[in-house]
Amino acid sequence: MTITTDLRDAHADRSAIDPPTNSVDTAVFASGASADSLALRTLAARLGLTVRHPAVGVCVVAVDGELDMLTTPLLEACVREQLTAVPADLILDLQAVRFLGSNGLSCLLRVRELARQTTGVQLHLAGLVTRTVARSLEVTGLLEQFDSYRCLADALTALTDPTAVRVSAEQVGLLSVTGQLDDTGLTQLYGQLQVLFDTDTRYLVLNLAGVTSCDYRLFDVLTRTQQVLTDRQGWMRLVGVGSAVRNALAR
Repeated sequence: MTITTDLRDAHADRSAIDPPTNSVDTAVFASGASADSLALRTLAARLGLTVRHPAVGVCVVAVDGELDMLTTPLLEACVREQLTAVPADLILDLQAVRFLGSNGLSCLLRVRELARQTTGVQLHLAGLVTRTVARSLEVTGLLEQFDSYRCLADALTALTDPTAVRVSAEQVGLLSVTGQLDDTGLTQLYGQLQVLFDTDTRYLVLNLAGVTSCDYRLFDVLTRTQQVLTDRQGWMRLVGVGSAVRNALAR
């Protein structure tokens, strides 16, 4: 049977070199390049970037730390990566920015240009509640060049339809099963479902079109799965239900 299916610790201490705690640090330390490791950890302690998708077509990049000559390339690289998915709205949440100098302002202008060059994307700034960010944009006359909001909540309220059904990609799971759902197959299927249960998955589409034979205990697996998703206010849908599956469930 076959089943297919934040860049740093925001509270890191600049003066301490702790053991690597994320994938970026782990990869760097494993390479043995101690000097580069120290440089990257220093940057990671100065700037944190967290990406999330609170609604369909909306991407939020939360910036935490200092935007200066050394850290701005990290933000630009992150924005470039998010733009490849062409979100309708890209929001930079700057509320946690502690320093915004000339290099940071220039970075925001470059990011605005990157968004303009990507058809279908609108860039927005949020989190302009601190003097660090708001004052810097105001005194330089750059504030009027951006679509901005006082806080992220205001931006999301303005940019999303409150009556629309919002399902993020992270909440939807798709499993396609082929082969025999015997003892081994059911064990593999349940193991894959457990992996999904460990995430934020609330909605599951289970494609059973490729199942050639099926044990009646599939009913128990599906019942447990439905209960987990119901507790999360979600649902499960079965597609491709053939005679082998129907006969097993009818027992």
